[in-house]
Amino acid sequence: MLRNTLCRDLTGRFVGCDGRPDRATCSFHDEPCCLRAGDVIQLEVERVDGVWSPLFHRCERHAVAVFPQEHSLYGTPQVLVSTRLDPTGAHLPGTNEYVPDALTVGTIDIVDVSPADEGLRPRC
Repeated sequence: MLRNTLCRDLTGRFVGCDGRPDRATCSFHDEPCCLRAGDVIQLEVERVDGVWSPLFHRCERHAVAVFPQEHSLYGTPQVLVSTRLDPTGAHLPGTNEYVPDALTVGTIDIVDVSPADEGLRPRC
């Protein structure tokens, strides 16, 4: 069930940059990190309003074995997945322009799960 919803919501989703849709970046580099079609990345994703949405991109250098505790939130299902960047094309979020070689999420492998009943609790 988890894999089915992840695949439905993430496969084919745009993960490139609006300015360079055929490139993606890692969320954990101080300087620009240029990821291209065929590169393997990890995505930290969470389920919001019934849909899985990416939070952070990780290049192979910044890949982790488990969902990071510092990003895990109580009450929110989160998953760490691995995928290969595919140049399958997408509509850009900012302009809705279709770019035929824009990078998208390819086949998904689940690396780790952070269940909703685990993670950091908000301070009251």
